[in-house]
Amino acid sequence: MRLARYILVKFLLNLFKVQLGFLLLVLVIDGVEQAQFLARYDVPGADTLRLIALRTPQFLMMIFPLVLMLASLSTFVGLSRSSELVVIRASGQSALRLLVIPVGATLIIGALLTAVFNPIVAATIQRSDALLAKYNIGGQSLVSLGSNGIWLRQGSKDAQFVIQADRTSFNGSILYNLNLFEFTLDGVLTRRISAQSARLADGLWLMRNGTEWRFDYTSGGSPLSTDTFTTRTQETTLTSQEILEKFASPEAVSIWELPQLINRLNEAGFSSQRQRLFLQSELARPILLVAMVLIGAGFSMRHARFGQTGIMVLIAVFSAFLLYALKSVAESLGAAYEIPIELAAWGPPMAGILLTMGLLLHLEDG
Repeated sequence: MRLARYILVKFLLNLFKVQLGFLLLVLVIDGVEQAQFLARYDVPGADTLRLIALRTPQFLMMIFPLVLMLASLSTFVGLSRSSELVVIRASGQSALRLLVIPVGATLIIGALLTAVFNPIVAATIQRSDALLAKYNIGGQSLVSLGSNGIWLRQGSKDAQFVIQADRTSFNGSILYNLNLFEFTLDGVLTRRISAQSARLADGLWLMRNGTEWRFDYTSGGSPLSTDTFTTRTQETTLTSQEILEKFASPEAVSIWELPQLINRLNEAGFSSQRQRLFLQSELARPILLVAMVLIGAGFSMRHARFGQTGIMVLIAVFSAFLLYALKSVAESLGAAYEIPIELAAWGPPMAGILLTMGLLLHLEDG
């Protein structure tokens, strides 16, 4: 019990040191970059610092697997250099049993990251986007999904357009049963169009089978004219790709709200592949972190007298990046419907665990 507590304390202490180092690195590098970028939009210093702080959790979440691997590497390299691993083996303890302690701690940390830290990251992303929109950074086009279907907003120099539709096509290029509202910059409704469908093509909405009403609220708000049409066009700056990319980014949605969002996407006609893949990846996060811990341990549990410690450290870092690259490729294939999303999310972490366990068993038993 005392040995387990000793290993756990060393592992958590190294994890804290590595995480603190990366935190300072992120704040310096990203802080300087963001300060230079936001200075072009005359963003006040207080809001610049706020934006930098809001972006930090997202970066920490992204690099945490590497942080955990380096913490594991540092822990077992330290035990090897101090000959503590030799003493543990000489006392009859298997070195593999030592891994139960950091692996168990990693599973708990991974579960907390998924259940607690993920909603925090989602909230900071939403807050960051709202703060950027305050200074008109990133464009004025907004896409959202409500109980009444899909909503699009597009701004121009002299008007604002809001489009509501019951559902959309798979790629977001066709809207069905839509209502288009045109407002002045002061928020006064000047025109409404109700159409059966609208197709997005070449910077235009091509609307079919609808009615257009024009309003003048200086004369009591009654429609000035009503016009029924078969086809009509409306200029837009939105593109199908922009709609798909800006709509419901899974990183900006809490994992507890993702299942509901996926259902609403399916009902609206959108593809929910990206959201379902992200959900599975978040659920598989503890397994990925365990794979990273085992990679760090697998290349650092040899005795220091065998030498080549630096080479083993480099191989461990390379293996971690290789696993991360494999995970990215698998997720890209899953998003493109080439492989099942469960295989894309769970396959690379499980493969990493099996390969590193094979390495550890080889090193332990010869």
